[in-house]
Amino acid sequence: MYGATEESYDGLTRRRGAFRLFTKGLDAAHEAGLPINLSLVVTQHNEHEVDEMRALADRYGLPFNEYSNISPTIHSGAETLPSQSAKFLRERKPFTGCGAGHTHFHVDPHGMASICKVGRDPNVPLPIEGIEGLRRLGGIADSLMGRTGGCSGCTLSGSCFTCRPLAKLYQEANSPLDRYCQHGRR
Repeated sequence: MYGATEESYDGLTRRRGAFRLFTKGLDAAHEAGLPINLSLVVTQHNEHEVDEMRALADRYGLPFNEYSNISPTIHSGAETLPSQSAKFLRERKPFTGCGAGHTHFHVDPHGMASICKVGRDPNVPLPIEGIEGLRRLGGIADSLMGRTGGCSGCTLSGSCFTCRPLAKLYQEANSPLDRYCQHGRR
């Protein structure tokens, strides 16, 4: 959820009608009884509506998580980073692993399945491989979580607060080290 009003939602997504489509889809999913967890994305653009976004989730009786630490785009672009709301930045907890690729996965609008919305490469083309292709995601996840690149041999990896696919995006975006790594905070 990128806002609680059409003005902020459409403004942030830069898509006229996005809020209307979001609420239409949310209504349909809720009426169908689908299990829904909302992600509230907090930026400088919508930080004034955080309470209203929470209230909207509460009206549906839905659990939600708030995301305020903006990461680079899925293509390692840094253009999103300045949109962070300094007021809502959070200290990340140590990354101890997740179920990406094992207990959950992400599918983009083109049917490309990946371990999560961050670790999108490699992926599984569901239109070609079908549901059976999902069996490969666990192995893909395990291979993506290894410490590589600038993180190889890091002495702080046991208390790192960023998963490897996300750290890779930050590195490729030339993001300031303090956004994703403890070494940048010394």
